[in-house]
Amino acid sequence: MRKWVKRVVLFFLGVYLILAAGLYFFQESMLFLPSHLDQEYEYGFANAAEEINLESEGVTLNGLHFKVKNSKGVILYFHGNAGDLSRWGEIVQPLLKFTHDIVIMDYRGYGKNGGELSEVVMHADAQVFYDYTKQQYAESEIVVYGRSLGTAFATVLASENNPSKLILETPFYSIAAVAKQRFPFLPIDWLLKYRFETYKRAPQVNCPVLVLLSGKDNVVPYESGLKLAQEFNKVKTVSIVEAGHNNQAQFEEYWTELADFLKD
Repeated sequence: MRKWVKRVVLFFLGVYLILAAGLYFFQESMLFLPSHLDQEYEYGFANAAEEINLESEGVTLNGLHFKVKNSKGVILYFHGNAGDLSRWGEIVQPLLKFTHDIVIMDYRGYGKNGGELSEVVMHADAQVFYDYTKQQYAESEIVVYGRSLGTAFATVLASENNPSKLILETPFYSIAAVAKQRFPFLPIDWLLKYRFETYKRAPQVNCPVLVLLSGKDNVVPYESGLKLAQEFNKVKTVSIVEAGHNNQAQFEEYWTELADFLKD
């Protein structure tokens, strides 16, 4: 009987250690899901975009700059964790109807970009694109928009600069908070190399903030985004009850709230 108990204990201990090691060593591939493009790839969108390449921390980063007639300003957009600009350039097209230009970057290791990922350099990369945008527009004309993973970069930028507005779509309190909900039995604080503690920067954001939450989000828990929203000073929180993580644009409420937020 004792041998049987010992074997069971050792089995579950082994499984636990394998899960912990898997999370530690493979967290980057779990968090970042890039696709890649040849350097010669030519983007083709219904609305033409200027391709831009900016230097950051020893890496050339690829981005797109969409322009509309009689622009009221610009949306600096930070996309989610999967895909590349050939996909995200399509996703942002409908936002052009708000008569704002759009600047969107690919993260290092995504699309045409090389470079090694790290939380520190990714924030530095985001600032490079903010600086580029600030050279083209007054800060009073810049709206920073983050979606999912991109909400971490958008929030930090808004806390360190002075954009006119901040929009966060399906944001999270921190990566650690999300991981703890998914793996409550693992020592998350010891295992995570990427923390993206967005909540620490939220109180430092001085501009108006629109937080768009999805009631049926199966990637970022609704409670995580709601908890983050409560950290901002000037915030409007909108819950699209039937939306999931990737389909807010299918709901009229999403477009209505964006139109209202961007109208001034």
